[in-house]
Amino acid sequence: MKKFKRASLLLAALLAVAAVSSCGDSAGDTTVTDNAGTDTAAATETADPNDRSQIKDNLPEDLNYSGRTFSVFVASPSEQYEFIAGVEESTGDVVQDAVIARNIAVEERLGIDLTYDVHTEVDGSNIDAFITPLLMAGDTTYDLFTGHQWGLTKLLTTGGIVPVEDLEYIDLEQPWWWKEYMDELTLGGSDHYFMVGDFFLHALRSARVAIFNKELYANYYDDANELYQLVLDGKWTIDKMTELCKSVYIDLNNNGQTDAEDQLGFTSWSTQASTDPFVYGTDIEYIKRTADGGVEFQMISEDAVALCEKLVDFFWQEGTYTGCTSDPEQHAMFASGKVLFMGNAGLATVEKIRDMESDFGIIPCPKYDEEQSAYRTLVHDGGYLGVVNGCSENLDITGAVLEALSSETYRSVTPVYYETALKVKYTRDDTSAQMIDLIHDTLMTNFIYAYNYALDGIGLQYRTLITNKSKDYVSQIEKSLKGAEKKLAILAEAFAGE
Repeated sequence: MKKFKRASLLLAALLAVAAVSSCGDSAGDTTVTDNAGTDTAAATETADPNDRSQIKDNLPEDLNYSGRTFSVFVASPSEQYEFIAGVEESTGDVVQDAVIARNIAVEERLGIDLTYDVHTEVDGSNIDAFITPLLMAGDTTYDLFTGHQWGLTKLLTTGGIVPVEDLEYIDLEQPWWWKEYMDELTLGGSDHYFMVGDFFLHALRSARVAIFNKELYANYYDDANELYQLVLDGKWTIDKMTELCKSVYIDLNNNGQTDAEDQLGFTSWSTQASTDPFVYGTDIEYIKRTADGGVEFQMISEDAVALCEKLVDFFWQEGTYTGCTSDPEQHAMFASGKVLFMGNAGLATVEKIRDMESDFGIIPCPKYDEEQSAYRTLVHDGGYLGVVNGCSENLDITGAVLEALSSETYRSVTPVYYETALKVKYTRDDTSAQMIDLIHDTLMTNFIYAYNYALDGIGLQYRTLITNKSKDYVSQIEKSLKGAEKKLAILAEAFAGE
């Protein structure tokens, strides 16, 4: 377990200046012109559209909690903790330094001592087993739990967590909260138990994308920018991706089978999580919201059956290889220059491949068909959420702390990550930056995906079907619905506080 405490005030001041500078020096979003009509070039100041420094929260200016400690539990088997807890001291990395500065700024503003306990032994698979005993025992060690969505959502039926509506000062209408995403995690008109937003920056890094080798694409289609234009024209579909992957495949070792030695159209780590962004990137509705905010399953439809058939064909065609056993292996295969598309990738993936020799581009995952109105970018269920410990002795200050952390992240950390690191440092061309904006603006989740492990696995049925090369979608869903219905009733009781 790693514990991070306060850094030096001198460092904080330097970092705060750097973070604000990276977002631009101008406030507002208008152009100011000298009315006298003199030298307009000299008298005109164009504001930086990425400058968020003047977007304030509504916390009282005189809040001061006299040195109280606010403790955050961070489940993080890898470097994900750096985007919440920061690191122990400055490294020169612009994002890490911005996180350190953010934490110190909030400590000084509210008169608190932030403590982050990083548990590298805890991930989505065991976070509920780790936290549940604490909640059951009324443990007050932690005020906030943060970690992977697929594990944290199981805590709802445990009890012991409280909704943000019970906290003073939280304002979900502010831009640093992903309210639509949080709404999708509610049931029956309930309050919001799970928090998502700028403070939980790993959720943005978990946005699923398609990464393609521009040089390999250009070898077959002349201009890699054609693929960007296909996306912008709304014609980037699963069928089109299937076609492209088939067209570049070469059996380089002449053994008659698709393997890691070949030139490939698509590679990913297994047929498990790789399938999710295709499934939820469509506009197929797997649930129906009732008038009172409840949920009814509507898993079986012609489009859902057809999607299963498309994806089985895609994942088991010549040119698709899913035999990678780890992220590093997948990244190395793509970096070799012999793979057109890398699957099971998020925005965070570009941090891992940014030094590859061949140029690469970033686009959203494909639509179901051209009739689909817009792209839909799934946030992987390994993205971070936050839940409040109902046993905390700091519930009276928790709302203010979370609002301050979220608003400060929105102003000073997100712009550094999004505009400076992601769109400049990690990408290779301006159009990829435009694609990142499109991806950011279409972020989403789905109720059955987010609560899959509390719903008897109903949200990941395509994983099983595609892995087994099965197109018998209806039979698989029918077998799964009975258990899911029972678990949905239990989930509804938990939301209702019963």
